[in-house]
Amino acid sequence: MKKFLIGIVIVAIVLWGVLQIFNYYNANNIMSNQTVFKIYMNVPETDMDEYFGLEKGTYDPENHLIVCKYPVQAAPFKQHEQVVDFEIDQIDCNEKYIKGEYIKYDETELNDNGNATLLIINKNISIPLEMIDNKVGGENSSIVASREVYLDYQMGIINHIVLSKDKTYDYCNQ
Repeated sequence: MKKFLIGIVIVAIVLWGVLQIFNYYNANNIMSNQTVFKIYMNVPETDMDEYFGLEKGTYDPENHLIVCKYPVQAAPFKQHEQVVDFEIDQIDCNEKYIKGEYIKYDETELNDNGNATLLIINKNISIPLEMIDNKVGGENSSIVASREVYLDYQMGIINHIVLSKDKTYDYCNQ
């Protein structure tokens, strides 16, 4: 009986150790069933109105932000949008995943259609980005315009998605 209990304790310790190693690896790497998004815009500011189907002169980079709502159904506490980055010359295709700097999404959180929503919002909004819905216009709406885009992404990597006037593509996997 003593040997049996010692065996159970040893097995439990080994399983606990394996679980700790897996959790450490998962926390510091992107697994094959997870993905990370970084969204960049390669549309000149002068063409932004045309890109969103707006009247010329509507988009003002001083007063507006462009936000991308990812194609995910994440838990309420998990960020699912990003202010779009315009510095495509700063993309590092060899960058490594850094815990806390990126948000990982697994297959259960991703929408099947891969459609993301781009929003032009007012910079002076008083609510967090997470609370913005997709309703355009209206007296109290901070959304100026929206547009659906298809994101072709891969699992297990950081996807550097570039939105251009003619197409959407992964900068590092062209």
